[in-house]
Amino acid sequence: MFSGFWRILEFDYEMKLLNHVTQLVDSESWSFTKVPLNVCLQELGPLEPEEMIEHCLKCYGRRYVEEGEVYFDLSADKICRATAQMLLQHAVKFNLAEFQEVWQQSVPEGMLTRLDQLKGLALMDRHSRPEIIFLLKVEDLPEDTQERFNSLFSLREKWTEEDIAPYIQDLCGEKQTIGALLTKYSRSSMQNGVKVYNSRRPIS
Repeated sequence: MFSGFWRILEFDYEMKLLNHVTQLVDSESWSFTKVPLNVCLQELGPLEPEEMIEHCLKCYGRRYVEEGEVYFDLSADKICRATAQMLLQHAVKFNLAEFQEVWQQSVPEGMLTRLDQLKGLALMDRHSRPEIIFLLKVEDLPEDTQERFNSLFSLREKWTEEDIAPYIQDLCGEKQTIGALLTKYSRSSMQNGVKVYNSRRPIS
């Protein structure tokens, strides 16, 4: 219980730091591609420890130096993804259309949300009415390949390659492809003209 709880706490704190940074960027009318480290530390130092602010900038941006000054180029994809996780982590399931609207409103102005930013973080069910989305983080799934497939097939009986790929990509060895893993651990069939994969064995 505790390790999961602390992980959530850590993420909430990270989001608090990120929120400070994005609000500062907004109030100073900076570009997200050129966020000055020193000014961030001066302005946000009274609110949070400086090493934490710098850590947050490193997590969500790329550090570079220009004319002796250190800047960060913040990644819109990472910020959009983290915002989605924050919105989804307290909901069991979310109406997809409503989620997309709230998500776009929740990210900093000028950033565009796209569903492909959520690979390996959230799963959509396009067959339910209304369509839904829920949090499913690849790092929360079993590391063992067979257990990973069992876990995925107990969540959903049939998967398309596009949906399952982000959840098995990290299991591929140097010479192994997603296709090879699917051939070994699942069986394929055609459903409405789309190739789908299901378990080779009954899932208890």
